[in-house]
Amino acid sequence: MEKDSGDEILSKRKFQNASGINLGNFLLDSANENQEAEIAESKGEKEHDIAMGELGEIFSSGESPERINRDGTVNSPPEIDSVTEYAMQGEKRLHLGLMISMIVVWSAIGTIVGTIPIFGYEFSAIGLILMAGFGIWLGEIWIPKERMHLLGVTWVIISMKLLYGLAISMYSWGWIEELQLGAGLLGLVGLNIVIAHHHDEDSIAAQAALVLLAIGSAAGGLYGQEGVAIMIALGTLLLHSLAYSRKSGNLASLGIAVSYLWIGLHAISKNWVIFGVELVPFADELLLFLLMFGVTGINAITATRFAKAENWFSSAFKGMGLGKPGLWSVSVGLGMIGALLAIASNRMETGYAIAQLVLLISAFGPSYLVVRGENWSRLQRYALWPAPILLAALILMVRGIIEPPFSEPWSIYAVFSAIITATALLNHQHAVSDHVLWIGSIVTAILLTLLIPAEETALARTLITCQLIVWMGLALLAIQRDSPSLAGTATLAPWIWLFLFTSNLENRLISVDVIPINIAEMDLTIYMVLLIGMQIPLNLKLGETGVNLAGKLAGLSELSARMRDSGMMRLWNISFITILCTLLFISNPGVLPSYGIISVMGLLLISHAIAMRMDRHQGTPRTILVAWSITALILQWRFGFGAAWVILLGLASLLIVSWSEENASRLSKGEKLSHQALLPGKLITITLGFIALMMMMIGLDEPLGKTLSNSDILPNDITNLRIAAFASLATVGGLYLPRASSLDRLLPSAIASIAVLITVGLAGISLEDNPTLLLAGISFVVTGAWLAAQGEIRSRLKQVSQREERLEKYLNRASATEQKLANQDETSQIKMIDAELIQLSEKQKKRSKRRSSSGDYDLIVGDIHHKPTIVISFISVTLLVGIYFSWANGQSLLAITMASLISVIFIGIARWRAEQVNLQLPDIMGIESPVAVTMVGLTLIQVAGRLGDANVVLEQQWELLVLLGTLTILAGISLVGRKDLGLRIPSVLEGIVLLILTSKLLTSLMGVDTIQFVPNLSSELAWVLPVWSLEVFLISAVLLFEWVESERIKRGLGDHRGAAGRFAWAAMIIAISFGIAGIIASIFALKNSIKWIQPAVPVGVGIFLPISWNALGNWIELLDETTGLFMILIGAIGLAVAISCTVTKNEVWIPAGLWLGHLLIPSGAFGHYQQTSVLMMVLVLGVSTTSWLIGVITFRRAWRVFGALDLLLAWIIAGVLILAGATELMVLIMLLATAVLLGLVTWLGQKYEEQISVT
Repeated sequence: MEKDSGDEILSKRKFQNASGINLGNFLLDSANENQEAEIAESKGEKEHDIAMGELGEIFSSGESPERINRDGTVNSPPEIDSVTEYAMQGEKRLHLGLMISMIVVWSAIGTIVGTIPIFGYEFSAIGLILMAGFGIWLGEIWIPKERMHLLGVTWVIISMKLLYGLAISMYSWGWIEELQLGAGLLGLVGLNIVIAHHHDEDSIAAQAALVLLAIGSAAGGLYGQEGVAIMIALGTLLLHSLAYSRKSGNLASLGIAVSYLWIGLHAISKNWVIFGVELVPFADELLLFLLMFGVTGINAITATRFAKAENWFSSAFKGMGLGKPGLWSVSVGLGMIGALLAIASNRMETGYAIAQLVLLISAFGPSYLVVRGENWSRLQRYALWPAPILLAALILMVRGIIEPPFSEPWSIYAVFSAIITATALLNHQHAVSDHVLWIGSIVTAILLTLLIPAEETALARTLITCQLIVWMGLALLAIQRDSPSLAGTATLAPWIWLFLFTSNLENRLISVDVIPINIAEMDLTIYMVLLIGMQIPLNLKLGETGVNLAGKLAGLSELSARMRDSGMMRLWNISFITILCTLLFISNPGVLPSYGIISVMGLLLISHAIAMRMDRHQGTPRTILVAWSITALILQWRFGFGAAWVILLGLASLLIVSWSEENASRLSKGEKLSHQALLPGKLITITLGFIALMMMMIGLDEPLGKTLSNSDILPNDITNLRIAAFASLATVGGLYLPRASSLDRLLPSAIASIAVLITVGLAGISLEDNPTLLLAGISFVVTGAWLAAQGEIRSRLKQVSQREERLEKYLNRASATEQKLANQDETSQIKMIDAELIQLSEKQKKRSKRRSSSGDYDLIVGDIHHKPTIVISFISVTLLVGIYFSWANGQSLLAITMASLISVIFIGIARWRAEQVNLQLPDIMGIESPVAVTMVGLTLIQVAGRLGDANVVLEQQWELLVLLGTLTILAGISLVGRKDLGLRIPSVLEGIVLLILTSKLLTSLMGVDTIQFVPNLSSELAWVLPVWSLEVFLISAVLLFEWVESERIKRGLGDHRGAAGRFAWAAMIIAISFGIAGIIASIFALKNSIKWIQPAVPVGVGIFLPISWNALGNWIELLDETTGLFMILIGAIGLAVAISCTVTKNEVWIPAGLWLGHLLIPSGAFGHYQQTSVLMMVLVLGVSTTSWLIGVITFRRAWRVFGALDLLLAWIIAGVLILAGATELMVLIMLLATAVLLGLVTWLGQKYEEQISVT
């Protein structure tokens, strides 16, 4: 009987409902109430901090904002990824870009008309008036329309700019005098304000105020510093008056920021001339202070009054993804840039500078407290009443009317004002947020740097002592408040300060001429050690703090997710890397002594290693080891001390690996580990690999370019070598050998350990130290015997056991499944699915592209191989010796021959052992791993021989011929006895070609060879035979590869390479062929891409094909200098294909054709003439038209965007051509045509933006 559908739905719902006792809901209401109360409290606290606003947290706790709740909901929506953001905002940004282009073009027209009177001054004046009138008329029409509002405002601002330019031009033409110019500009400012009120638009009003400030700067040339002060005051009052009258936060914030910037520029100016306006400096200190006093008072009141208002700056920060700071914080913060300029201009007069600083704090401190909700009536006694009294007393003392009771007037004012302000802040400290504390600490550090002249060592010691007090105080507050923001700032900021201000005179990031600082070596060492000590409790308390830098920048959400998931931006890691980067930059003679560098590096690494051993570290061990080791290698190359770095790395690695072993034990017991908990094998490999590099650098024995102070107390030369060698071998014996038998992956760590032994021996040879060489030889024998006994036997037995166990498990499961199916009702529709078999099937599917089935049970055990770790290790050692011999003697022929013979023996051993246990060897890109490793090593031997031969000649290519022959022989050996030749042949061909390409790339980069040979360059046999042999091999390889492809198609087999593999094969052939083989490979790749419908292949091949054509032109005179035309031809064929596919609606090939046209036509036209040309402009216009039309017809937004960019490129080319030799009239005509086009495009784009944005 069939079940009713309604009953089925009810039963499903009943099944989904909870049954029995659900302890998960126990006391849920009370928990939720508490949670909601906490959320409401936190939200209230955030909303209460109106002054700072919603600042993006640079540092945050480890909680992820995208955490999923129990019911499947999230507390906050996911971040918009860059692709979605482009789809939503791309068209709008394009229109915005066109508007900006229109502004530039229209301004250029006005500049030409106003400065180059082509038809006389009268014509220019009339032209500017007409242009301005046209823009104002457009604004009158478009501003009332919502869709056209922005465009209309843009035109009005441009028009007023043209009118201001007309007034200045009239003065330059001699039509008006200076007084009339000033009156005219003021009149235009009034007109600007009237228009702003008429359209109710803040941006137009802001233009008027900014122009008034510019007029104020110009007034300095006529009326001196007093005129500048009066005009800046009037401009500030105008901006704030407009803000109050229009109730505009935009104008209020702009007034605060710009007023200080203008004051700062004039204060620090040395009679600078900017855009023809001389910035007159303030010579009278009292005048500058009075101006700062008045402007600061007005700005503080305005910032308090408009604290909740919307403004441009806050919106800009929000648009960048940095949160939305409040008007108070963003305007005051930007204004402080200009205020600090004013303070910096008088930094040598400490009392005056501190008085200016205290003035700012005394005004904006109470302002901040009022915005935070404190009662103004309680703050008046601190902020309002004492200020005029102190100012009056200051004026009297400065002018000498009354005598200062002690010190000098500015210091007296600063002391009393600071006492009053400090009292106010301490009495209301509960209202100060974390944002203010960490921002204030950074500002304090900057001010200390500016105000304390640290040219002398004693004063520099005072400076870093004050800095240390600031950072330690902030660290203490971070621990007390449990604040990620304070912890992150206290950890990173002092090192960034060192990065900026501490180094030798030549490498200072901030020039010593601007801020001279001279810190003693011992003082800096102690300071850095104390900073590292300060970080330890911070990291232990708040180590999960993460830097949200990537996540808060618009368009970088994917990067944010990756970095957050990797743990890279946690405080442990980011502080560690910041310290290392700073240390690299400041480590120079005269800055840090030798013991200082070793102390700081050692304390940093050992402290992190101990924290990790105690399981208190939240960072990643791989990041710690790799970053520290790279830094140590750089320092070793510059200053030496190799033994110290080896010892420190070995000790830290012992601690970290022992912690990792505990993690491995926990993992074996079923405990869940974080992604940072790497297993011991990887960490051992990393450690030994870097120790090998350190020993290699000791063996090179390069003379040091620089020497640090006190370097003579540390071991050098032979002593350094012996200590480093003993430490390296002790690390191998203590870190690796006891754990070798327990490692899952033996090969990486085995190679790393052998590399350490080899480099120790080579270092002994290089420095002619027999004890070290003897020690390395004994260690090599002992290590090899140990690995052979404990490593490969265990590995082979383990693989056999794994195979038998899996096969038995499969057979038992298959038998049980058959019994269940036999007992199952025939009408039942239930199917048995084995998840493990599905996983094995996916592995077999990937494996089948490189090799055939291994037998009847390939699906079950085909992924189990014999891993010849020891054999590969000895092959690697042989190859390393061959590389060294080839480099040292410059003779690679003998080295290639001997290394290949020895490696063939090892390959045979590996195959024999694999056949003993009926297993296959693992593959690398379809080639058996011992063969692949040998082929790579022989290639490196050939490269080393070419680079090590001081008398190497391009025409002598016997090494290439020998390498090609040995690679071919090895490839043949790897194919012997194999039944899956159809899969193996393409793999070995790709391997040989890739290695030949790698060899030629490396030798070409070193200036020894060229990537592509010219066959008729020389008639010597040493050139002709290798070059033509290589080309014949490439042609044969291409034909053989195509034969395999055709056979697969005939037999109905699937594609075994894909688009990427097919393109890579053709690209490699093109790169090293001198033309013939490359063209043949391209033809076959295009043919097969059509068969398998792979549009990406024609694009890639089309880009690389001109390389083959150019190679042909190098030795066929008829084709010489035709590569550019050939590129244009390919691009034109691509556009023709795109048009044809658009007509036939075969859209899959349209992008390929358009990409070919975009990439090849402009570059081909430029390459043919080696410069911009009329042909290039015409062709780019053709590409633009084709792309734009196809984008409209097929409703593809991307191609409309590319069409617009191509059109812009065509205009740029045309402009370059005209400016190169055309008259001003031609320039004007071109700009007018451009303006008309831009106007039409922006108009249509704004008018139909909604319709276009959905396609």
